[in-house]
Amino acid sequence: CCTFWLWCLSVRTPRYWPIGVLTGISYSYMVAAWGGYIFVLNMIGVHVAILVAIGRFNSGVHRAYSLFFVIGTAGAMQIPVVGWTPLRSLEQMGPLLVFLGIQVLEFCDIMRRKRKMGDAEFVKFRIQAIMAVGGILVAAACCLYPTGYFGPLSSRIRGLFVKHTKTGNPLVDSVAEHQPANAGMYASYLNLPLDYALMGGLVSLWKRNNAFYFLALYGFIAQHFSGKMSRLVLICGPVVAVACAIWCGWLLDQLLEPFLLLLG
Repeated sequence: CCTFWLWCLSVRTPRYWPIGVLTGISYSYMVAAWGGYIFVLNMIGVHVAILVAIGRFNSGVHRAYSLFFVIGTAGAMQIPVVGWTPLRSLEQMGPLLVFLGIQVLEFCDIMRRKRKMGDAEFVKFRIQAIMAVGGILVAAACCLYPTGYFGPLSSRIRGLFVKHTKTGNPLVDSVAEHQPANAGMYASYLNLPLDYALMGGLVSLWKRNNAFYFLALYGFIAQHFSGKMSRLVLICGPVVAVACAIWCGWLLDQLLEPFLLLLG
């Protein structure tokens, strides 16, 4: 939760990017404490990819994610059981590709300012840069893949995308926690805040900032994957709590505003 909070804070506005340092440090600590660090890393990576896709990418997002990724990955690699996994595991290739991709985008923006490119020239230059880097990455992957450099997906990750009887791991296939969640489990574990989470999401629509898109993404991913594996209901807790808090805060503001106006 601390890592997610610091990340949302670091992309609040372009001038908040230095908080990316704290995000990376928090992520490093979390890697040492919880095996679910891959979920956190991919959540932030997908969030940045979405910000790029919807046109909300800027120098602040670039700096915040670069600091987070470099510091977080360097810290994670100091954990003996992790080692070089962040640079070899297929489960973590997505965030790495996002990191490389935004370096290309930032480089293009810098060259645009230096050369004072027009719109058409800039689009052409960006396409050429993306194709060049993409070609290099594809060539590198083709060379490394036959050597066994890239690690396979774990049984638990495969279990999220294929039927539980096809993971090949008897432990994963048989444990009840790896069965799909049901409505009763959501109500039991998330309790009262679940009733107000939707209202909080609707209130957030009024002010769609970078944190809103992260909240929406988190909610979608948590709901989707917890529906495939009941043990993942636990990752719904933070987003449900935040959405409920947004609703309660908005409601409290509406109740207190008339009294504050009377007090002048």
